[in-house]
Amino acid sequence: MLAFAWKAFIPAWRSLNSDFPNYYLAARLYRQGYPIERVYDWVWFQRQKDHAGVERPHVSFDPNPPTCVLPVLPFSSLPPLAAKQCWLLVNLVLLGSVGLLLNGITQLGPRRTAIVIFLSLDALRMNFLYGQYHLLVAFLLALAACLYLRGWPAMSGAALACGAALKIYPTLFLFYFVRKKQWRAIAGLLLCSLALGLLSLALFRFESLRYYAVEVLPRGSAGETIDPYSIDWSSFTALFRRMFIREPELNPHPLVHLPVGYAVLQPLCQGLLFVPGLWLISSRRVECAREKLEWGTYIVLLLILSTNPAPYHFCALIVAAALAADHFLGCAQRAKAYALAALYALVCFPVRHFRLGPLSTGQTLLAYHRLAALSALWIFLLVALAGPAAESFRSRLKAREAAVFVLIFLGLVIAGVGTNLRHLQGLFDNYASRLLGTADSIIGMEPAVAGDEVFFTTMVRSGYSVASWNRGSLAHISLGADAFHPAVSGSGEGWVELASTTSRVVRLPLRGSGPGTGLSAEAEDAEQPAVSPDGKWLLFVREARGGGSLWIKELQPATDGPRVPNAEAQVVGNQYGVLDAAFFPDHRIVFAARPSGSSRLFVFDPRTWRASPLPVSPQPIRYPAVSPDGQWLAYSQDEQGSWRLWAMRLSTGETQRLTGGDCNSITPAWFADSKTLVYATDCGRALGLTALCRIRAVP
Repeated sequence: MLAFAWKAFIPAWRSLNSDFPNYYLAARLYRQGYPIERVYDWVWFQRQKDHAGVERPHVSFDPNPPTCVLPVLPFSSLPPLAAKQCWLLVNLVLLGSVGLLLNGITQLGPRRTAIVIFLSLDALRMNFLYGQYHLLVAFLLALAACLYLRGWPAMSGAALACGAALKIYPTLFLFYFVRKKQWRAIAGLLLCSLALGLLSLALFRFESLRYYAVEVLPRGSAGETIDPYSIDWSSFTALFRRMFIREPELNPHPLVHLPVGYAVLQPLCQGLLFVPGLWLISSRRVECAREKLEWGTYIVLLLILSTNPAPYHFCALIVAAALAADHFLGCAQRAKAYALAALYALVCFPVRHFRLGPLSTGQTLLAYHRLAALSALWIFLLVALAGPAAESFRSRLKAREAAVFVLIFLGLVIAGVGTNLRHLQGLFDNYASRLLGTADSIIGMEPAVAGDEVFFTTMVRSGYSVASWNRGSLAHISLGADAFHPAVSGSGEGWVELASTTSRVVRLPLRGSGPGTGLSAEAEDAEQPAVSPDGKWLLFVREARGGGSLWIKELQPATDGPRVPNAEAQVVGNQYGVLDAAFFPDHRIVFAARPSGSSRLFVFDPRTWRASPLPVSPQPIRYPAVSPDGQWLAYSQDEQGSWRLWAMRLSTGETQRLTGGDCNSITPAWFADSKTLVYATDCGRALGLTALCRIRAVP
């Protein structure tokens, strides 16, 4: 307990850290009326962090569901650190409640219960230090176990549904209840899930839930969030991805680039974990001691099936370890109880990775020590479930039920292999056309082209900045604040958005810039600059509660063409919800907006001062870019949750798709030849963690 106070609670109380700012900021934005689906946009969310004065280098809400804002919503009106301190006090109450629940349903007693809890010191430390919500999930798991063991299965299912609103894996208790024919528990889980779904629909609206379900959840379930190749994820999915899938920046040295190996081994491993575990669970309610072992084993199963568990996820192991230990002690199997405690402590043992360069295959396997310990714990509990009687186990293998589970296993593996192969198709086609090949390029997006040089937004340790790429050479432009969305003109001048408590568009020379050097404010309270090809006009977005209005400013005195009556003029109001904008060579404007939920393209003519829809496709469309010769329009179109790059010949309306794959290709920009595009893609990477690619768009 003293170690917990010293290593976890006190440091957490004094510092903000990640990941609490992610939940706090999303809750604050929701309270202020912003559309919650926008928190999954890395740059937009970072900009709101700057506006809110949250002092953290990076924020990201992936892959959490919108409902994760609800636990911290009561504290979202407080300053960030004060809100975290209140949340830590709630976590202390949750930790005590977990202890009381486990003490009430086991015979461990207060001392042993406390030992079980604090053996997970690393999980608790990370949960408190980062301000995570996994103790809340552990509490709901403990509550569900208590209700189930005391004869309230419907309420147990309802508690698990509440846990599933935060993390998906408690939903998989549905299969546990089906196996045990607990229909009231199934009804409780499903009915409460339906009620929570309707509540979420009322709170967050349909578009937010659709966006999460279609665009975020599939990538999160596949483990493609943050860095899918990181050795910090204790999962077989991450291990197989690191060993068999090459990614030029994030995983340049796999064992072998063999995506089909990942496609087969990942579902095969998941099936070998899930099906035997479910089969060895009793097909009906049994004595309480056995029920505790089965419940604890199933929690371990769900954690080992998870695609990217971090140390704080293992707070749920507190419940599993307590229930399994009570079973062994109740059956006078003290040696097994001690072995369980040792394996449990090994899973939660705090070991940090020191990465000085690429890891060899042996080093990679050693780096997944927590996964190895979790696998050993799983096998130990699986053997305990099988029981000591070899004859009984052999008779179960000969039963018709075993054949049914073999068919289930084959069906899951075949479906998983097919899903993986379909998902991986086309993900690696753009590797040869990547502009960058360095480990520094965690994110590259929003490119702007000047000659052969590409300026773009990138993530650095201190936040976001602008960088340039020219014939393989990479250079960062330090501006002393988060910088987004560079725009360039033919004269060699640049414009960029700087974000602090507000955003402003500044003009700067793009070469030889240091912090604050050559900066001059062009527009205040302005975001996402776009400049006309001749450098005479500047577009920018002003946002109010997530709805963007589009503004134009004259940069140079115009001798011909349209005149703007004031220094700045509003093109369209925030009722349009402007997202992105670009110029035609003749000073017309094309912009993406969502006045009624789905994003569409509009064209604004400054001669008539009117905006009209541009009929391209009924699918959501964003990121328009007009070729320098005015003949082609590039854009991204949402197709079943993936943004693909398209090009349209403006004279005929003929369209062609340029990219594919279950991934996103966004923010295109044209080179001067009007034939080549540079764009950002997260193919082969994680959701939203894009890299830059070049593509020949026009023959």
